[in-house]
Amino acid sequence: MIGLFARKVGMTQVFDGEGNAIPVTILELLENVVTAKLTTEKNGYSALQIGAEIVKEKKLTKPQIASLQKKNLALFRTLKEFRVAPEVVSKYEIGAELDAGEILGEEGSLIDVKARPIGKGTTGRIKRWNQSRRRMSHGTKHHRQIGSAGAGTTPGRVFKGLHMPGRDSEDVTISHLKLFKYIPEKKALLIKGAIPGFDGALIQVKPSLKKGEWNKTALSIGKRQVLV
Repeated sequence: MIGLFARKVGMTQVFDGEGNAIPVTILELLENVVTAKLTTEKNGYSALQIGAEIVKEKKLTKPQIASLQKKNLALFRTLKEFRVAPEVVSKYEIGAELDAGEILGEEGSLIDVKARPIGKGTTGRIKRWNQSRRRMSHGTKHHRQIGSAGAGTTPGRVFKGLHMPGRDSEDVTISHLKLFKYIPEKKALLIKGAIPGFDGALIQVKPSLKKGEWNKTALSIGKRQVLV
C-alpha cells in the first residue's frame, strides 16, 4: 500500500452541509516522487521508494546525493519504501509525482496516519530507559545523573545508540480517520479529528485497510499471520 508524506499545518473547524462544526487537521502535501522501483527478480520483493522534503546538499551524505543525482532527481531528505504488487510497480516511472486523489480515494474515505507525537518531552535516563538511580545516602552528590558515557582516551567518543536523556516518544499510527476534503490546487488535506505531532511535523498518510485485508497483505510479504 503506497503512502504519502505531508506537513501538519494545524487544526481548525469547518462546517458541513447541515451546518455542523467539524474539527479538522490541515495537512500540506509534499512532493511524493517515485525515486526507485524494486522488483522481485532483482531485489526479492516488489516495492516503490517515495521521496519527499527537498533539502540542500549539506543535509545529505555523498552516497545519498550521488544516488539521487544519477537519476536526475531532486535532493530528498525522506526516502521510504512501500511494498506493493508487481503490477503497481510497473505502473509508475522514476520521477513521477504521486496523485493524492488516486492514492487516498474520494472525500469521505478512511485513511491511516503515522507520526511522532509530542510525547513526554525531554526526560532523563531513569524515566526514559528504566535505569537505576545512585545511592541516596548522605555525601552522594549525583543521585539521578548519568554515569560514565564512555572511555576517555580510547575511543575518546560516545558510541551511537547509548541510552542517554532525550525526547521520550515513538511513532504512533492512528487508523480509520476520515478524509473530509482534498484541495488539489493548494495540495491540502483536511482530516477529520486530531493527528499526533506538533505543527510542522512530518506525517505519513495511507489509505486504510479492513482487518482481514490488512492481514492478507501482511501475510503476502511474510510479515504477519492471518488473525482469526
